[in-house]
Amino acid sequence: MKFIVYGLNHTTAPVEVREKYALEQDRVLEVLRGLKPQASEGVFLSTCNRVEFYLTTETVDRTIEDTHKTLSSIHKLKPADIKKYFYLYEDSEAFFHLFRVASSLDSMVLGEAQILGQVKDAYEGSKEAGMTGTLLNGIFARAFAAAKKVRSQTDIARMPTNVSSVAVDLAKKIFSSLKEHKVLLLGAGDMSELTAKYLVDSGVSGFYVANRTLDKAKTLAAKLGGKPMTMEEGIKKMAEVDIILTSVGGGFTLKRDDVEKLIKSRNGRSLFIIDIGVPRNVDPEVGKLESVYLYNIDNLSAIANENKGERQKAVEVAESILREEVDQLCSWLLSLELVPTITRLRNSYETIRQNELQDFLKQFPNLPEKEKKAIERLTRDITLKVLHEPTVNLKKVEDKVDRFEFARMLREIFSLKDQHDTEGKS
Repeated sequence: MKFIVYGLNHTTAPVEVREKYALEQDRVLEVLRGLKPQASEGVFLSTCNRVEFYLTTETVDRTIEDTHKTLSSIHKLKPADIKKYFYLYEDSEAFFHLFRVASSLDSMVLGEAQILGQVKDAYEGSKEAGMTGTLLNGIFARAFAAAKKVRSQTDIARMPTNVSSVAVDLAKKIFSSLKEHKVLLLGAGDMSELTAKYLVDSGVSGFYVANRTLDKAKTLAAKLGGKPMTMEEGIKKMAEVDIILTSVGGGFTLKRDDVEKLIKSRNGRSLFIIDIGVPRNVDPEVGKLESVYLYNIDNLSAIANENKGERQKAVEVAESILREEVDQLCSWLLSLELVPTITRLRNSYETIRQNELQDFLKQFPNLPEKEKKAIERLTRDITLKVLHEPTVNLKKVEDKVDRFEFARMLREIFSLKDQHDTEGKS
């Protein structure tokens, strides 16, 4: 039995391709059930950044072929159009990929927390529908545990790496919580809009948008749930807010004297100014004032770049953790694959021994009971000695060996059938 991951993500396919493969939950189960003849267990994950099948199968090529047919029938696409965007991982590579996905190491935004919940939802949906069993239940349980360990033992999710998220992270450090603080946005550029969205998502208590063109202020305020105003009104509002975000075109500058007058009425309250205007909208001297925290685009970019380097170190630590978790998973799978194979091998030889012994005794019906027992003991001892070394060696199979494939080859070489197979043919 093999575990495979077959899918596409933001690195292999553009959004216009990814969105074609998004499926509703009832359709997801329909697809998985359609693959049941080839894939005994399955989970389908569909997010804005990825579409992936997690499957257990004895026949990888046939399973992939059936997947192509299913997707082609749903999306009216040729198999060739599917193949060029999809990737395939098997066994240990597939385990590692799943663990990286659950731990947000394979996300567009490294360290984001949403993906773990999405993976859990996809798994629970398949489990409730009876599409998972011993293998996938164990594999996904270990994936979730590994993701939790990565989040608790590394800083992967605690270092923002873009200018807007760095600005909001700094605001949280200055004010602890943003729920009691108001924001004033001066200007309505794209980057200021993105930063403003981060601030709104962080729960600021009030939001004002001031712009030279009032219509633009109204448009952005409507998006953010804020109050629009003219630039003149915005400048007057500066005394009331705790965070000022500036992104105004040339000709606008907040001078030290202006801000110094402003802070006298604030009773010592901190003022955080985020200047992402180019050219700058705030005189650098403002940053020297007591209780004023001033950061411009270069300051924020430097922090973001530093965080990227630190986050890369965290990624290396996280992947080391995941590889250890994959090794433990493989050890668990050894007990599921090789130990039952050993049992089947012993049962197969015992069946042969019993059949041959019965045939022999039928030929000599008058054989004394004492001799019958001696022959019984002799044949049993021979069988045990023949199987002793193979049994010991099977238990010593090294971790680097593909256990799934090793067990499959043994079952094929010795024509071994498990109990379920035997019952199905009776």
